[in-house]
Amino acid sequence: MFKRMSVLVRRDGDSQAQFSQGWLHHGEFITQLPGLRGYVQNHVEEEFAPPGGAFLRADGFVELCFDSPEAMAEAFQSSAAVAMAQDEPNFLGHGSGYSLAGYTGLRDAEEGNKLIVAVEQGDAAQLEAAIATLPSQALIRDEVTALIAKAAMAPPQPVKCFLHLFFSNAEEARNTARALAALTTKTGLQTAVFRVRTIRFA
Repeated sequence: MFKRMSVLVRRDGDSQAQFSQGWLHHGEFITQLPGLRGYVQNHVEEEFAPPGGAFLRADGFVELCFDSPEAMAEAFQSSAAVAMAQDEPNFLGHGSGYSLAGYTGLRDAEEGNKLIVAVEQGDAAQLEAAIATLPSQALIRDEVTALIAKAAMAPPQPVKCFLHLFFSNAEEARNTARALAALTTKTGLQTAVFRVRTIRFA
């Protein structure tokens, strides 16, 4: 199984609510891609930026699964992908795609009880060690192996890896996010921390 992630940024002038509504509608186009094995939207509820600001802009994170990279490439060359691409300008300002090192599965967090931590600089293992002392219920690490550019858009935002943290409730996620933002300031890690709620389409 092959997993791909994307970071989505809303159009200039749109609110988060407008973006989310357009993205939900867009999900129906994604489900028509041939060979799709999994599809989760992660809608950003809160961002926890360090004092200097986060290196990454994000209003949503996509998790897509196919049987193989070849199956994904075939899906994105299909007629369903044409309809998908035609809908993107209705809600999307910028998108960055990422090939991942392996299949780590998909998990739901419909109550906003999930954090996504994007790491660009520093030792992610150091961050994981700190997370182990905090009350998360599960941790998934996705290593980025390649950036995937979108046609007619600015280059992808660079990311080294994504950490997915799951909690029993949104407040636990929020408290941990604050702790991680403070840790970033102390250690010099370059991270971006977002609390998200998931919507699974496939």
